[in-house]
Amino acid sequence: MNLRASSIGDLAVRILSKGGAGEVTRVFQRSTYVRAGVDFILLLWGGLRSPMTINVEESHQTGWRTRVGERCILSRGSLTLDAGRIDVRGAEVFRSALLYSRRVALPKGPALAKGVAVLRSLYDVSPSGPTLVADPVLKSFVRETLLPLSFGRPGAAYQTGRYLPLIGRGSGFTPSGDDFVGGFVATFNYVARCQRKRQVSIPRTLLRGRTVPESAMILSHSARGRVDEAMERLVLATTSGAGFYDELMTVARRGHTSGIDMSLGVLLCEAALSQASGEREALQRCLDELWKS
Repeated sequence: MNLRASSIGDLAVRILSKGGAGEVTRVFQRSTYVRAGVDFILLLWGGLRSPMTINVEESHQTGWRTRVGERCILSRGSLTLDAGRIDVRGAEVFRSALLYSRRVALPKGPALAKGVAVLRSLYDVSPSGPTLVADPVLKSFVRETLLPLSFGRPGAAYQTGRYLPLIGRGSGFTPSGDDFVGGFVATFNYVARCQRKRQVSIPRTLLRGRTVPESAMILSHSARGRVDEAMERLVLATTSGAGFYDELMTVARRGHTSGIDMSLGVLLCEAALSQASGEREALQRCLDELWKS
């Protein structure tokens, strides 16, 4: 079976251009992860684009079967598995807009608190419950990193060791702690990039053994601004001075709590930065909503 990709991420283009062999590591209903050296390509039957994704029309999934451990061939113009070949020639190339600098307008405290209240209500009705909210490791991160950041002392945010206790926390393919940190560092580094300030670095070598390789890859790319387009729209909306609740709900609906966890990382990061910029009690308003009994 020969298929044609509608879109391909710029990182996936780079990986394919190197050629060689890959291996299927995860197979889900609408997606497949392929390891290629130290990185991954995500085959997705759907329209959500990301830097590491090859998008194929959903109607072309019928009859397509892959299995974990299956080998594949990578080339500049295609990816070939036992089920067939995916042709990427002429596919639109996606590159995250978070890589480009803009003028940033951080949200006001009440808007952020309202967003956190929405996320808390989604945690409460999630089948897995508000596990991240109740995790003492998150509370330690808030106390040791977010609060100093909100008081204009950003030093703790640059200490990689502050993030590591959250990595691998929680259940699911991408653990809750990974998702939260991914949302946080993607936002922090985007604002820092726009303001020409120092960015947070989380080397993938430090993530090995703490979480699954695919999640480590996603987190590493998020820190560099390479996120999927739904997360991109959320970060851009929240830093543009406009409303952001539609974008928040789009991300928050992802997975069991993955989207909620990512979104919480985005909003708490912006609350701390906003308070540091003079928005009084922005972070505390959000924490009050998050831990409201």
